[in-house]
Amino acid sequence: MAEATSLKDRQQLDKLLKKLTSLIKKLPITLPYGAKDGPITTHFGDITYNSTEGPYYSFNKSWKHVFQCPDDKRELLVIWGKYSLDMALAYISHFLKAPRIEENGGLGLLVM
Repeated sequence: MAEATSLKDRQQLDKLLKKLTSLIKKLPITLPYGAKDGPITTHFGDITYNSTEGPYYSFNKSWKHVFQCPDDKRELLVIWGKYSLDMALAYISHFLKAPRIEENGGLGLLVM
């Protein structure tokens, strides 16, 4: 049963990633360019994780630091360039393949 749930979560995540990729590619270059010292780079630039806590813990910690903020601040994260949502997308893609990400429902939590 856990394998079926995991497969369903992975399929849903793949679908969401495709949609996110498409939307990011459509961002106009009139948006601000991502800063090398911005929150996305600061929290999504390091793809290592604590082997004791597991990959989901590290992913979630970074995700919360960047995206759990007031709406008016979240709008400022819609940026383009090397240090932008592309970096967040690469971060998500990396953690989807991380060993042990499926433990304790990690994939399902990523979907949420």
